[in-house]
Amino acid sequence: MPFRKKKNGDIDGEMADDLADDLGEGMTDADDDEEDVNLDDLPFNELPIEEQSKRLPKRPKSRRSWLSKLLIITLFLSPFGATAVAMIPILDPETGWRLFHTGGPESTMTVPGTERELQEEIARGVQDVQDRDRAAQEAANGENGDGQSAEDIAGDLDGVSDLIGTPGATDSTGDNAPTPEELAALIEEEGSLDDPIEPDPLRPAPLPGLDEEGSFGRVPRIGDDGTTPFDAYKRPFELPEDTPVVAVVLTGVGLNDQRTETAINDLPLNISLAISPYARDLQTVARDARAMGHEVFLELPMEPADFPLSDPGPRALLTSLSEGENLVRLEWLLARFPGYAGLVSRQGSKFGSLDSAIRPVIEFISRTGLMYIEGSGSGVASYGAQLAANAGSPNAIGNVIIDDTPSRRQIDRRLAELVEIAKREGVAVGIAQSYPVTIQRLRNWAFRLKRQGVVLVPVSAVSGQQVPEQSADEAEAARLEAEEREREAMAEQAAQEEENAEPANTIENE
Repeated sequence: MPFRKKKNGDIDGEMADDLADDLGEGMTDADDDEEDVNLDDLPFNELPIEEQSKRLPKRPKSRRSWLSKLLIITLFLSPFGATAVAMIPILDPETGWRLFHTGGPESTMTVPGTERELQEEIARGVQDVQDRDRAAQEAANGENGDGQSAEDIAGDLDGVSDLIGTPGATDSTGDNAPTPEELAALIEEEGSLDDPIEPDPLRPAPLPGLDEEGSFGRVPRIGDDGTTPFDAYKRPFELPEDTPVVAVVLTGVGLNDQRTETAINDLPLNISLAISPYARDLQTVARDARAMGHEVFLELPMEPADFPLSDPGPRALLTSLSEGENLVRLEWLLARFPGYAGLVSRQGSKFGSLDSAIRPVIEFISRTGLMYIEGSGSGVASYGAQLAANAGSPNAIGNVIIDDTPSRRQIDRRLAELVEIAKREGVAVGIAQSYPVTIQRLRNWAFRLKRQGVVLVPVSAVSGQQVPEQSADEAEAARLEAEEREREAMAEQAAQEEENAEPANTIENE
């Protein structure tokens, strides 16, 4: 609608107001129309910028993007990895040396503090001693103008004196050393060390009437005809007269399958095997051992003097438990498997020295007809072994712990000590663990034992020969002495605990 001017040239005011109203109504309608517009009906180029960015197709992540992320992570972690690798030689010198010097000429060198250095140091020391002795011998021969004698040659060759004896000397029977022909005949008679051991099976266990139902299974008992499990399950053997005898008990059998198989198949049948109550498949281990010809025993874990630093294991007999609780644990141990001839105390230096602790256990064992072997290796009649002897039960004590240090030299030294005890006292008992080196050294030692005038026998064969039975008065005096010793020990322990106890937080102490 055209503007009309007044005659004086001004715009008509009414017309301007009407135009402004029309424009306002038109803009409002445009806004309302814009809000009512469906965005899906509009072309892409007319959409708002925000909506266009949303509708743009997303580009998939390329391999380059993943590689870039991996590179960033690698760069972030590389300082930590380099630090860890650099710490290897510090934390483990031997592994670090092998890691950074594998194949190099320095790989044969040693790192201070490693086992290889110790072995090489020992080898160098032995070589130095041998060179010094050889030089001294050559110097002495040069001064005297004589060569080495047969005794010197035999002494220089390690092990020759064990086989053929020292030339010109006599053996324990008073006869001269065997000639080479006699030695060859002896080896032919005894066989070779590599020959397999022929089985000599014992009767399958359990035998009828020698067990009864207990709280945890079948436990041993004396038969109605007086037959004891010891008599039924031991390895038959007759002791030779006027000949020293030695017995060996191998403990820890059953804890490792390979060691157990080696001990059963490679050791002489007269070596007794003590099976751990914590082994797996105990019945199979006992059955295989008896099928080979070994008599088996059950380890009896008891509290040692340094408990809990040395832990005998769960269900062990402890001085802190009541008599009833210990007897319940003993019954659980006895029900582990059938066919054992007796029990071997494991550790137990503290438990076996207290009258109130060990006496009920020995009385229970005596009622079952089992043998009790003191496995501490002290060679002294323990209180438990003495109680078993007084009760008329089969018993024995260990004289030597063969592998307290499981090395070849220490084991050989202990075995030689065991032979000397047997020659001096007539009977000796050794206790050993089922370490591979122990099994190997026992086999070699047993093969040469007969030439030393000593016979290897099952430990059941030496029952009752080490601990003499006490009279009633001696037994009562020993009991009173043990009780007095126990009271003093308990009083000393109570005083020490009271001294070490911290004072309570009271008003006076604050």
